[in-house]
Amino acid sequence: MKDTFMLRSLMKFNNLSAWPEAAVPSIAQVNDYIPWLCQVPCDYLLRDDPEGMAECSLLVQEYLGFDLMNANLDVYNFEAEAMGAPISFYRDHMPDLNRREYLIKSPDDLDKIKWKGLDCGRFPYILRYARAYEKYVGVPALLAFCAPWTLAANLYGLDNLIMDTIEEPEFVKEFLNRIVEDFHVPMFEELQRELNSFKMLLFADAFASPPMVNNSILSEFIKPSLELEVKASRIEGVSYMDAGIWGVTGVVESDREEFMDLTVEIGGNSLTVYDPDVSALGPEYYRSYADKIQRPLMLGLSTAFLANASPNEVAERVKHYVLAGKNGSTPFTFFFNNIAPGTPDKNVAAAMEAVRVYGAPGADEHAEMHIPEKESFAEFIKRKQTDNKEEYGFRWLESASLFL
Repeated sequence: MKDTFMLRSLMKFNNLSAWPEAAVPSIAQVNDYIPWLCQVPCDYLLRDDPEGMAECSLLVQEYLGFDLMNANLDVYNFEAEAMGAPISFYRDHMPDLNRREYLIKSPDDLDKIKWKGLDCGRFPYILRYARAYEKYVGVPALLAFCAPWTLAANLYGLDNLIMDTIEEPEFVKEFLNRIVEDFHVPMFEELQRELNSFKMLLFADAFASPPMVNNSILSEFIKPSLELEVKASRIEGVSYMDAGIWGVTGVVESDREEFMDLTVEIGGNSLTVYDPDVSALGPEYYRSYADKIQRPLMLGLSTAFLANASPNEVAERVKHYVLAGKNGSTPFTFFFNNIAPGTPDKNVAAAMEAVRVYGAPGADEHAEMHIPEKESFAEFIKRKQTDNKEEYGFRWLESASLFL
């Protein structure tokens, strides 16, 4: 591994084996925030310049100070695009599927769910991105894919899919199985042959959250499809992790524990929860549950709160979550959920400082914290151009308005 900022970041996760004598790491999702902060058109960055996207992702991670950052590469549509679903690109926000014209309209269309090879859709982009990322920092990119339920919802429409769990349940099961067996399994096998560094899969399942789904759908459709995913695509050397299913406050209280248990059975590796669930039930509720099931815990802020609260309000909420989250027998990580374009730098700086101060081993509510002043992103980029350990090309700056 290169001696870059990434080495220091990954050490925090390695040190979690010494819990509770370990600092709390931070993870962030920043799909929309990267193009905004770098002032690069989204369509250029997410369609035309994968090396630039890798550079921008890493630069934003270093600038903001997160230990791990998930850019996702608009994970909810590039698989559908590879099957033939039409995609619209935009200069000022993430690309998206054309939701007026779904790829799957009836059972007759299920044959469209087929892996066509690594030259289809933007998979050549994904390969170039992964190689550039590893070249710059010496560690593999964590590739994220849609879990079967969410991919089916993007191909067919979430409302249609939910209605058919009642009216055409066998069709829904066949739909999910086709995604696993006819698309994901051959895709994963070919990716591993092409990328030696392909060691872990992250399954994202955002549409599998209440109130969009209930415990019955979770148990009868979502859980079996993920179990099939893990069983059918078992590739030597590749491990699997579901990105988590959230929304427990959308479940009636009498069904809440069953939902939590199902979530853990599906996700397996850890318990991940963010606002409004955490603010509604309190971080202590989730800390207690994580101790009960003996799983690592991850708690996080909502996008809207981080963007709209004052820096002091942000720091206070992060302080509460961190102190409650780390007060348990299993490791704790702090999570920033999809930072929104326009989120004030001061708010992100306040949150990160609160994680650093109160997440230190032994730190309590009396630890002293001051919101730091932070250099602008443009100043940071100028400094990185002269101290370029990662050997970035900075070609993306030709399409950016960062210095205008």
